[in-house]
Amino acid sequence: MRTADGAVRTYVVERVEQHAKDAFPTFDVVTGDGLRLVTCGGDVDRRAGSYRDDLVVYARAS
Repeated sequence: MRTADGAVRTYVVERVEQHAKDAFPTFDVVTGDGLRLVTCGGDVDRRAGSYRDDLVVYARAS
């Protein structure tokens, strides 16, 4: 990642978690230091047209 002043910042993945959409860990994702990447995961619910789970990647600056 490049910061506003042009410096390059690297991150180390600490953990990856998969959660059902109705059990999303909002507090853990929005609090604390570090970078969070949230994307779709798990099986596809074809009737709903979406994935059943969310995948959360927790990373910290190295």
